[in-house]
Amino acid sequence: MQKFRREHFDKFSDFIYKNYGISMNEARREILHNKLNKLMARNELLDYNEYFDQLMKTGNRSMIVEFVDAITVNKTSFFRENSHFEFIKDNFGSILERNPRIAGKGEIRVWSAACSTGEEAYTLAMVLKENIPGNINIKVLATDISSRVISKAQAGVYPHSAGSEIEYYYLKKYFIESSMGYMVSDAVKRLVTFRQFNLMDSFPFRNSFDIIFCRNVMIYFDPEVRRNLLEKFHRFLSSPGGLLFIGHSESIIESAFRFSYVQPTIYSRN
Repeated sequence: MQKFRREHFDKFSDFIYKNYGISMNEARREILHNKLNKLMARNELLDYNEYFDQLMKTGNRSMIVEFVDAITVNKTSFFRENSHFEFIKDNFGSILERNPRIAGKGEIRVWSAACSTGEEAYTLAMVLKENIPGNINIKVLATDISSRVISKAQAGVYPHSAGSEIEYYYLKKYFIESSMGYMVSDAVKRLVTFRQFNLMDSFPFRNSFDIIFCRNVMIYFDPEVRRNLLEKFHRFLSSPGGLLFIGHSESIIESAFRFSYVQPTIYSRN
């Protein structure tokens, strides 16, 4: 294999940043190096420049998809950072009061903005189904840049080990156990729509969202990318009362982005 030089690192890291907003700093150089080596071996290539040129070829979508799947982080679980779901359960009355759009339209629109393999989106759907009045329709949009994880999320089948993440009540009510593991029931599946989407692209949505979850994603972005993304989230949250949930490893200066602080990692649109 060719030696991984500074010019190679700069070329790939610039491409990743410009297209996907992910900052590949020096601390992540070896991680990128190892991922590129695996991708190149899979494609029977030995030269980093040749591999980059192949990525740039028009119509070489399968290689780009493979590349994106490799560089993105897809760590998730059911009820991860459960305080967020507890907040929704405990405060749903006040959520309805502060956001008259929900009752007025008879629907709640939720976006899981980096859904990975779907656990977050399905958790949201279950929690809302258990706590929302029956006359309000639940619409959960779940997006991720990786087509691979979107496919897994749409299938809705999880290993038996996932059962330990899910409260017994939810497991028995909303999952079907088989030799393959646990399958999400149709009652929950029909509440969630999965789509591949790059957060760096222009938001194509016609309607606003009442709740946006974007957790443990912005830690990979630099300040400028985070600022632009938060501005777009603000623009597409319903007003008043739209809620933004971020990861516990993240923070924002709410005054800079016209959000009101609710509690750690939860913000309301002004």
